[in-house]
This record gives sequence, structure tokens and C-alpha cells, in this order.
Amino acid sequence: MRVVRLEGRRKGASLPFRWGVVISLIVVLGICLFIWSRLGLEMVISNQKTGEVYLKRQVSVDDMMTYKWIHSFEHIPWYEDFRIKGVANMDLEETRVAGFGAGIPENQGAVTVSNGMVVSTDIHKRFDHIQWINSQTALQYIAINDEVVIKGSEMPHHEPLQLKIERRFYLWRKPH
Repeated sequence: MRVVRLEGRRKGASLPFRWGVVISLIVVLGICLFIWSRLGLEMVISNQKTGEVYLKRQVSVDDMMTYKWIHSFEHIPWYEDFRIKGVANMDLEETRVAGFGAGIPENQGAVTVSNGMVVSTDIHKRFDHIQWINSQTALQYIAINDEVVIKGSEMPHHEPLQLKIERRFYLWRKPH
């Protein structure tokens, strides 16, 4: 029996093939990192029935979103502060109301009185979206980090609206 040795022949892939695989993996990893770095959050306000969009605005985790209302019957100011926690995740942290009236919750969180306002803190009620029938007179504004981004009067009156936090891909980041 004769043993034949194949000298110079290696098992496995050739060197150019291995380099091709390594370069391909680096390119794919680079594309994934690019896409991941461009993902952001966007606040979207739209009509519940038609889907018409009234506002799209880039937001970030830990931004504070404030609704300012005027109570329709009592005619007193009402503030609701939500912390943006991520996609479809808003945390109602605090409400401030200049008194109590119809529909105003009085038993959530720690309740104190400050500067004539009844303040409820430590509420931590989670919302994946917010729905309401818009009133151009009751909804004064929605703000992000104390910057008014839209007023109730800028959206249709007596229409069912919704606010959601969605994930978006931004090729070029927009400033807030």
C-alpha cells in the first residue's frame, strides 16, 4: 500500500476567500452601526379615524412632555407632565390643577398644595399612547421640555386625536 502525500495543499478555505468573508462582515457591521446610530424617537399626533398627521417631532428618552388644559366646566388650568421613556412608553409623573372639579382625579400619587395649585406627584401611570377629543379652547398646548410644540387651536376642533411615541430612522439628525 502506497501513501500519497499532498504537499502544499491546505484544508479549508483559501486566503482570498477568508479575506472576502472578513471584509464582508466588517461592511455589514458598519451598516448595522450606522442604522442603529440613526434610530431615534418621534412624537406623532394624528387623527384616530383618518390617520391624518398634525405633528411629527423628534424627541428623546427622558424628555418631559406637558399638556396644558383649561377645564371645560371649572375654567381652571390643568397641567399633566409625562416623562418619555421610549417607544410607546410615557410615564405620567405629575399633575397640577388649580382646584378640584368634575373629572379631575384627586387620589393619585402624593398630593400637596403649592402656589394655589393642587399638585399630585409620584403618579407613575404608564401610557402607550394618549387619545382625546380635541377642543381648541380646552387644550392650550403640548410642550416638550417647556417648549410649546403645538397648540390646541392648531388642530381640528372636536376631532378624535392620538399622540404616540414611535421609532424613526433619521438619515440626518434634526435639531430639537
